[in-house]
Amino acid sequence: MAYAALVSLNQAIDMILNRDTYFLYAGEREKITSIRQHANDLISVLENFPERANRVETKIRDLANEAEYLIEVFMCEGFRMGWFFFWLLKGMRTVMYALMLKRVRDEICLIAVNMMDDQLSDIPAASSSRVAARGKNDAVMGLDDDVLAIKSRVRGESSKLEIIPIVGMGGIGKTTLARKAYDDRLTMEYFDIHVFVQVSQDYSEKEFLTNLLASIEYSIEQMSGQKCESGIAENEYNESKIMENVYKNLKGRRYLIVMDDVWSTKAWDDVRCIFPDDNNGSRIILTTRLSDIAADVSSGSPLHQMKFMDEYHSWNLLKQKVFGNGEDCPPELEDTGKVIARGCSGLPLAVVLVAGILSTVDKTRASWEEIANKVNTVVDGQIDEILSLSYKHLPHHLRPCFLFMAAFPEDYTIRVSRLIKLWVAEGFLKGQNLEEKAEEYVEDLVKRSLVLVSRWKRNGKIKSCSLHDLVRDMCIRKAEEEKFLLTDRYVRIKATKHERRISFGHSAAMVCHRTTHTILCFATLDQSFLAFLLGFGLLRVLDGMHCKNMFIPHQLFELHHLKYLALGFTFVITSAISNLHNLQTLIIGPKARFSEQAPLSAYLPPEIWRMLQLRHLVCYDSFMLPDPADGPTPLPLENLQTLLFVRSFGCSKRIVQMLPNLKKLGLVYFEHMVHHLLHNLEDLHQLEKLKIIAQGLFSWEGRTNPVFPSSLKKLTLDGGRLPWEDMSIVGGLSNLQVLKLYNGACDGDTWETAYGEFQQLQFLLIRGSNLKDWNTESDHFPKLKRLVLHRCWNLSGIPDISTLEKVSVDAQNQSLMKSAEEMLEEQRDYGNDVFQLYYINRRR
Repeated sequence: MAYAALVSLNQAIDMILNRDTYFLYAGEREKITSIRQHANDLISVLENFPERANRVETKIRDLANEAEYLIEVFMCEGFRMGWFFFWLLKGMRTVMYALMLKRVRDEICLIAVNMMDDQLSDIPAASSSRVAARGKNDAVMGLDDDVLAIKSRVRGESSKLEIIPIVGMGGIGKTTLARKAYDDRLTMEYFDIHVFVQVSQDYSEKEFLTNLLASIEYSIEQMSGQKCESGIAENEYNESKIMENVYKNLKGRRYLIVMDDVWSTKAWDDVRCIFPDDNNGSRIILTTRLSDIAADVSSGSPLHQMKFMDEYHSWNLLKQKVFGNGEDCPPELEDTGKVIARGCSGLPLAVVLVAGILSTVDKTRASWEEIANKVNTVVDGQIDEILSLSYKHLPHHLRPCFLFMAAFPEDYTIRVSRLIKLWVAEGFLKGQNLEEKAEEYVEDLVKRSLVLVSRWKRNGKIKSCSLHDLVRDMCIRKAEEEKFLLTDRYVRIKATKHERRISFGHSAAMVCHRTTHTILCFATLDQSFLAFLLGFGLLRVLDGMHCKNMFIPHQLFELHHLKYLALGFTFVITSAISNLHNLQTLIIGPKARFSEQAPLSAYLPPEIWRMLQLRHLVCYDSFMLPDPADGPTPLPLENLQTLLFVRSFGCSKRIVQMLPNLKKLGLVYFEHMVHHLLHNLEDLHQLEKLKIIAQGLFSWEGRTNPVFPSSLKKLTLDGGRLPWEDMSIVGGLSNLQVLKLYNGACDGDTWETAYGEFQQLQFLLIRGSNLKDWNTESDHFPKLKRLVLHRCWNLSGIPDISTLEKVSVDAQNQSLMKSAEEMLEEQRDYGNDVFQLYYINRRR
């Protein structure tokens, strides 16, 4: 994990070199600057020539971690003593640190110079491209629907050449599915030429083309019974000649070609031009773990995404592989067998591997129970090579991001927004627009079939994700092997000394070390836990959202390196919070209904305006944002992107100017709050998401209406009774895609829209409204796809909006349900099978 260590080291160096809070003499600054330069050189090598670092990657990681540790100790000592006294009283300990830092710098320099000067020519790896031997593979249990879908596409009516991509993680059955469709008797009769070629990770263009041509010639020989000669002399055996012969042999023939296990678009780009399209129904099946490759080659053809088997099909496949089709499973083994099948987590290859082991042991309950107790170890020990291929193929910048996901408990749904904040705090990303870049990293991991999407956002981005059990087990092992992260799975057998990252989900019975940078807690802890952590001055990430009602010692605010602090309970925030000058994310829980009585955390100190590194400030029980004039000289919080939830936000011109890059804002108002200037919201030019919650009797009546920025993409109004006739201030937002109106957000009987409004709106929710008549035209909502009408008891009809794809209505509102059913019937008459109707709270 050298890449992550080097990026983290550079961030620590930038912190000490570029901030006024740190004081260095010229000699020390020179050493640290030199380390940064060499670290940048090594990062460049890892990004562009990753194979060159394989032999020394562990050494680089250890040196980078040691250098960062020494620099951070310097910083801690300087803050503890004060920089003047730190240098005035510079004693043996400080001299020792300086000598150690010089040694580390020299070693990093030596490695960097050697690697940058390494001009050895790249030795091409032996390609594993080969023609797959055709053979029967009966491990297709649970793939019946997939096989049917692929066969129907292979022998479909379209005469155009069609590429059929099959995508999924390693071991899920892509090759088996392709082979089953390929070996089908009707398929063999339908096509003139059949070729099944494995591409694999170690791709060589010439070897692949050679194997492809040999396979085509062999297929022609099998079909015609005559010897097929390529006509290429030995000395002319180059790529262009081979490609020419492939094209000639395929021209005019209906062919089926399977390209199995494609790892890069280059493999496809090299050969796409040699497949003629003679409008005769030729097909190419391509299997890959990477969905972006599948999308690139598909030319608009739908991807076939592989899914995990359910327990029923897993058990049937296990029985088939162990007993064959002619022998029944003894009744006394069925329960244990189902446990074993369940432990294979729906991965066909895992089932096959375990079945192979079961076939070699006595068919007794004791033998099977022993396997059941070890099934995860058995599967891991043999399937890890397959899963590890996906990990080894990751670029260096994605590896720490993936390994960090081992910190989350099994079957844990990970919110992407939380994951991204943690990645940023860890220093896994470099450059600008870190959150946007992190979203791309998540998408990349999903495309590589290492991460599963649990839930999508309305805008098509990923909201939450998870790891498949086997992938997570591999992830944990890799994290442990690379000394990247330790989970409580290993705490009983591993010492935690020098562990930089620790996660525990069952108990806090772990001994942390002063080098620990990250602690994630998913367990219930006692009151002493936070006090125990205060001895670890290098702590960078503390995620304790599962911790409840703890005493906060004042020393917590002396953890100067802290970048991420999340606690699941409210506490008094004093001016000492400004000591955490590196803090990027502050999250205070728990999530609860807002109370008019201010919580403990409600009053933020004015020093908050001096915390220039803040990116996300979230208090789920709401807080009061202080007036910048009440404290020391305030500075604009240019890095702040998230601000949730602010009580009685006055929205003065000055405060808005102090938040120039805010993207997400949540506001809470109560009935007694009368002074606000929400027309100034229009000056938040980067704002994309806004939520305004009106509690109690708060009303917009008699107040100046807000003016929203045109940058808004999502707006949520909860309460407040804004007159429907004033909704034009929302309709005119040119970028608005999602609008949610809760609990009387708008007031009145009639809503009339106008042409030119809601031009980008795709999702509209109205919940808890007294609306009776909604008068609109289809072209008033030209892009609306999803409509939810919940607890709109007076509304009797749904407007005719032709772009709608999904409509949800209350089952108890008979007139609204009738209107929705008429809309469904009309859409069916038009042949629109996309339209879907959902009933809320329907009982049968």
